[in-house]
Amino acid sequence: MSYWTKGEIKTLNRLRDGFLAGNAGAADYWSGEEDLGLYEKTFAQRIGWKWDAVLSELSLRGWSPPSTKLVDWACGSGIAGLRTLEHWPEAFGAITVTDRSYRARNFAVSRLREKRGDLAVEGGNPEQVDCGGAVVLVSHLLTELSERELRGVLERFHGAAALIWVESATRENARRLMATVRDPLVATGDWKAVAPCTHSGSCPLLQGENERHWCHHFARVPSEVHQDEAWRDFSERVGVDLRVLPYTFVVLERGTKARAASDGENGFSRVIGTAREFKGFLKVLSCAKEGVNDWTLQKRDVPATFKALRKGGELPLFRFETQGDRVVKADRGGVQNEP
Repeated sequence: MSYWTKGEIKTLNRLRDGFLAGNAGAADYWSGEEDLGLYEKTFAQRIGWKWDAVLSELSLRGWSPPSTKLVDWACGSGIAGLRTLEHWPEAFGAITVTDRSYRARNFAVSRLREKRGDLAVEGGNPEQVDCGGAVVLVSHLLTELSERELRGVLERFHGAAALIWVESATRENARRLMATVRDPLVATGDWKAVAPCTHSGSCPLLQGENERHWCHHFARVPSEVHQDEAWRDFSERVGVDLRVLPYTFVVLERGTKARAASDGENGFSRVIGTAREFKGFLKVLSCAKEGVNDWTLQKRDVPATFKALRKGGELPLFRFETQGDRVVKADRGGVQNEP
């Protein structure tokens, strides 16, 4: 028995086709509140799980919002703002949502007021929203922006306190996020990289010898989803693989006193993607200030690290001691390594 009606599946496929084609920003693809409601139950939840992974990593790295002002830019149904407020329930005094679609703005405002009636919730046109001093959230917007439009958006973020930007993890998206958002902002000297990077130098993954790589990670899909009839039907009829959820992201903090992680100075590196398992050893792609390396971890050399990387689900930040291409010692990064 199907959980979703034919009309709902048609709408979901239309939305997904627009996202995948990269032309979703050509017009207001929300025909009404019903579209946003369907999106909120399905695609937005998957995006929410990516935000959960990003926000969890920030906490594990000892980072917290540097401002009580929150802006959800290109908010859609408001899932990024909602997840951020759930993660840091006491951190913000107000949230502003903005989207070129008035339908999306109204939906997000209504949803946020329903969930957080204690906060000041406002909606506004992108041209009118002031990001000065705010923590700005951006989610799955890159494919909708031309280079000129992207430069215009970044200018609007000039005075922001921090920027958390999450995207789908295609090679093109990931490399563009680093090349046109992270590196140009860091190069101004006004912004420091917080995550996933361990340093604020230029992105090593963009160097010519690393052309085949891109910065991507995998979020955890809640176990109950795999037992849920609605999600199974959604997966089969819309063609969405519920087993994997790749994402790419960057977090930057503005100001000369930005509290960006000092992991790079301590020799830490960030594991990219997931470990590839072979008999008795793992291969891990690791990105650090010094560059990108493909390390070999043998179980007998670093059993605890081997187990952690094989299992996944924890902050993949390590300071590796190596001999040749083999890791012989590994210290875990995160708040437990703070002085």
